[in-house]
Amino acid sequence: MVNMRSRKKEALEEQNQQRDPHKDLITSLLSIRDDDGSTMMSEDEITDNVIVLIIAGYDTTSVLLTFLVRLLANNKSIYSTIVQIAEQQQIESNKEFEEALTWEDLTKMKYTWRVATEMMRINPPVTLSFRRAKQDIEYGRFIIPKGWQVMLSVSMTHMDDSIFQNPTMFDPTRYEKHTPPTPFSYMAFGAGPRMCPGIELAKMETLVMMHRLVTRFSWSSPLKETLVSYEE
Repeated sequence: MVNMRSRKKEALEEQNQQRDPHKDLITSLLSIRDDDGSTMMSEDEITDNVIVLIIAGYDTTSVLLTFLVRLLANNKSIYSTIVQIAEQQQIESNKEFEEALTWEDLTKMKYTWRVATEMMRINPPVTLSFRRAKQDIEYGRFIIPKGWQVMLSVSMTHMDDSIFQNPTMFDPTRYEKHTPPTPFSYMAFGAGPRMCPGIELAKMETLVMMHRLVTRFSWSSPLKETLVSYEE
């Protein structure tokens, strides 16, 4: 990472690439300037940002897809529903082999996304989130002073039976209701002004991958016993 950052910085200085700051992520971060023309971000800050984006943009989606592949290997009912429902079959019948999916195709995969949404509720790719109190807050019998860092457990919120009925049950149909969930109750992508900016990218990647998997392959788990189970 350090060597790549240094090479990008040298190339930027030698070739005057400030006029093309969108060539890649590191070049873009190096190109951010103050009003006086000085670099706004230190090299350590650039490194931290790149690492965060790699984790947020890659690891989270791959974790979700791993759990989905495992779910469909062990849950024939959900696998059959995804394969047989009209949204997948209609999309597949209108496509030539290996033809690229369109945004319109993705919007039809409503049940498939409900399955992914429920998976992220039970197994959120990011289980903890941190924020800093902007003012003194009274919560229950406790006072959280201004400036204190607060840790939010996404898993505990998603397993709150006052929000989600039968929270340990894997039930994609719970998202069929037209009434949106209570604000800040579903936190797979965060919430509020700092909600994950990559939500649509993650959704697109997940739906494309799931479509290709269920329309091209069938699979089963070689393990007879598992440490992870979902109630139905």
